[in-house]
Amino acid sequence: MMLLAVVPVMISAYASLVTGDGQWFQRSGALMVLFSIGVEYHRSKVQCYATGNTGTRSAVTHILVASVRRFWKAVPFVCYLSIVTGTLIWSYGDLLFRG
Repeated sequence: MMLLAVVPVMISAYASLVTGDGQWFQRSGALMVLFSIGVEYHRSKVQCYATGNTGTRSAVTHILVASVRRFWKAVPFVCYLSIVTGTLIWSYGDLLFRG
């Protein structure tokens, strides 16, 4: 899903360069924020399930839980950076193409 957050920004940046209209790039910031929040929400739900905090018994093995924990600890930093970057693009992205 993080690719869904980055790919529209790349495509719209190219489209804005070609057309000279910064609105394409600016609007892609909203998609970046949307997908990044979705990734973070999904990550928190998966981590809650993997640690057994759902109130039901988890059938996940200890090795899988350890690897999921290690992987998911790095994801929030990428999500938060993407949310901040997407917000900046969303609010000021069109100013880069004024000239």
